[in-house]
Amino acid sequence: MTQELRKKYILNHLDKVESISIQDIVEKCGVSEITARRDLNTLEKRGMLARTHGGAIRSETISSIFSFDDKSVQNRDNKIEICRFAASFVENNDTIYIDCGTTTYYLSRFLTKFRNLRIITNSLPVVSLLLPFTNIIVYLIGGELDNSRKALYGPMTDNLISRYKADKAFIGAGGVSLAHGLSSSTEKDASVTVKMAEAAQKVFLLCDSSKIEKDSYITYSSLSLISYLITDKNIDPKLIDLYKNNKVNLVTSIL
Repeated sequence: MTQELRKKYILNHLDKVESISIQDIVEKCGVSEITARRDLNTLEKRGMLARTHGGAIRSETISSIFSFDDKSVQNRDNKIEICRFAASFVENNDTIYIDCGTTTYYLSRFLTKFRNLRIITNSLPVVSLLLPFTNIIVYLIGGELDNSRKALYGPMTDNLISRYKADKAFIGAGGVSLAHGLSSSTEKDASVTVKMAEAAQKVFLLCDSSKIEKDSYITYSSLSLISYLITDKNIDPKLIDLYKNNKVNLVTSIL
């Protein structure tokens, strides 16, 4: 594999799971560890990633390149499948938190049929999608605007979230693993997600199967934070058994 193809592989991998190891590059690209390190060093000098011990994580520069719109189309069919199924847990008159993830965004499509829903979110795309529906009351949590994420963050956001109580929270994650729990690419995403989960009676983690048993940049909670983990039908059946044996309520649309 040429150097340019290796760089493309590394950046595409970081876009999906937000961290990569030298060993992964060695195995997938068929190169030596020295070559893998050299590729990572080159990309770091260009601001495309940040080196870590044994690998690299996505940098702030590359995070802004992969905007909300770009990420929302990745694994789009799986995200829609997950959200269609997740909507079956919603009831009329519910108060719901929805975080700003690209997976949870699609949930909004399936909520318009319900009556008297209250939806609390920091996501501008969620608000935009629900604007025409007078049967839904939408609360947009204020804060500092992140243009690439199309969401609001910061101390004001966290404070406002803590004031409301919800029946259910629908959250996302950059990675999920039995060993390390839930992880995110940024601290501000993690902060909002935890606040929403703590304010809800039930918490639904919507996560496509590519993120299962993967770790992102920052770990922010154990799996005990969630009531249900909802993923798509492409998950390895062995992982379903593994998670259930560890008392995690993992469900897919085919179960």
